[in-house]
Amino acid sequence: MIAAMNYFTLVCMKEDKEGLLDRLQSSGLVMLVQSPQAQPGASPTGEQVQRMERLMQQIKPYAPKRGMLSGLPEESVQALKQVAPEDVQAVQTMEQLLDTLDQCRRRKEELLQETAALAPWKGLDLTEKQLKEGLGYTTFRLGILPAGQWEELSSREGPLGYTQISRQGNRCYLLATAVDPADFSSLPDGWEPAAVPSYSGTPAKHLERLEQETARISARLEQLQQTLTSLAADEVLPARLTEQYRSVSQRESAPCFSTRETVLLEGWVPQKKRNQLEKLLNQTGLPYGLDCREPLPEEEPPTLLENSKLVGQFEGITNMFSVPNYREGDPNGIMAPWYWLIFGMMMGDVGYGLLMVVAIVLVKKFVKLGEEGVKLLNVMLYSSITTMLCGVIFGSYFGETWHPLLFSPMEDPVSMLLLTLLVGVAHIFTGLGVQIYRSIRSGKWLDALFDQVSWICLITGLGLAFFPATQIPGVVLAALGGLTILFTAGRHRKGFLSKAVGGLSGLYGITNYLSDILSYSRILALSLATGVVGMVMNMLAGMLQGSVLGWILSLLIYAVGHVFNLALSLLSAYVHDCRLQYIEFYGKFYEGGGTLFRPFAIDPHYLRLKKDGGN
Repeated sequence: MIAAMNYFTLVCMKEDKEGLLDRLQSSGLVMLVQSPQAQPGASPTGEQVQRMERLMQQIKPYAPKRGMLSGLPEESVQALKQVAPEDVQAVQTMEQLLDTLDQCRRRKEELLQETAALAPWKGLDLTEKQLKEGLGYTTFRLGILPAGQWEELSSREGPLGYTQISRQGNRCYLLATAVDPADFSSLPDGWEPAAVPSYSGTPAKHLERLEQETARISARLEQLQQTLTSLAADEVLPARLTEQYRSVSQRESAPCFSTRETVLLEGWVPQKKRNQLEKLLNQTGLPYGLDCREPLPEEEPPTLLENSKLVGQFEGITNMFSVPNYREGDPNGIMAPWYWLIFGMMMGDVGYGLLMVVAIVLVKKFVKLGEEGVKLLNVMLYSSITTMLCGVIFGSYFGETWHPLLFSPMEDPVSMLLLTLLVGVAHIFTGLGVQIYRSIRSGKWLDALFDQVSWICLITGLGLAFFPATQIPGVVLAALGGLTILFTAGRHRKGFLSKAVGGLSGLYGITNYLSDILSYSRILALSLATGVVGMVMNMLAGMLQGSVLGWILSLLIYAVGHVFNLALSLLSAYVHDCRLQYIEFYGKFYEGGGTLFRPFAIDPHYLRLKKDGGN
């Protein structure tokens, strides 16, 4: 069901705003909204949230690796309300280390580039000054020449002398010598002037210094990485400070209308928590003014779902499609049993139902999951019951058929197809029944009769017409429903011709209903797929059971094959069951379009709140 809402306005003194928002945030009782006259508060702390999120990404390579199934760390509400100075100091240390690490990396990269550029000239026995200004009457040029030209060049006579400093691959690094600088105009074709980085002393001495500095920087980098790894071992620290800043930012940006002395806050509070809100405000000891009222007809209150523990696990399935509208009602109580039944029919195997129970219980015990993750697992856990029940009815045990109570889909697929179509008709009629109830409740009796009851009569009549014993009543019922649709589907249109076209168009809708009913044949398809794949795995394993090694391999095939089949079948059943609810079922009555009630509360992204709300 959907909880009744009240719209509240809260007035307080401007200096008391922070204290009241702090209590409201801790309680999670209300949802603040931005009224036309309100302005969202400025939040300088929002930049700190972004800064901390960047830090979390930077520190991730040094944090301990978390398993795929490990959940988020837990923290108490109290620890996230305010920014802790010790956390700020620790994070600043991390940031400083990261900055230093970045500087060291850049410097090491510069050193490596400089070393790579100077290494080919290590054998050059000239200082940089001698190379540029010459030595006595001799001037120098450095260049690179393809190795294939060196032998011919080394034996060439002329005003230029050449010395090979080094050779790397097919490139020779040469020193050209001349008495007259004008002679360098006769350098050979293919000569590429070399740009040598600045160095002190000889290249060999400079390279030695570069190697020493690179080694020192590398040692410093290793030390910094070890320190960061040690600090990052506390993976909660940056996440906790991020959420602390987020909580402060949330209070700073709370929408409000301010005057010189007062502040006005507006929003929604569940009606049954109205007294709790007043009690909370009284406990602050601060002056305030509170007014609560019923929603106005033109207002769209947020939706807060309040269902039993069993039905509540299925709420996420509906919310993925569309949140229930506040004034429409909650469909989960009707949808949940159908989802539960259809899921079991699609899986329909006792062995897989047992595996589902074992796997889900283990995951819930050893993995920390969020609220939505736990709900999804509970849906699967509840559905394991119908999976086993349908497995007994259809006699399916790990893909093998044994004493079915009704029939085996593998041996009698036609009976299974008829059963799935009957389930589909019942499912669709349930959706039409909900719409009939809503139409009658709103005083639209004729709409219920013409738009829903007529279709029930037509579809039921067509079904009965296939059986000789009920053929005549079926034809009469189908004709009654069809004529009702023909003469009433266009009743809201103007003009006789327009009404007639509307009636024919409405009657043509029978194709949509037949298509919807046939969609339930997917239950047969998935049931057969699960059984056939399981049977194939059993056959493959059985073919190897002629020796000890064969038995060992067959056990491996059993384990891997059935686990794979279970995972694939679970995914298929979940997706196709959702589709049947969204299209064939909700399409008959559900509008949705609501907005979830999101309380003004601490809502961490990188941590989980402790269950006790934690102090």
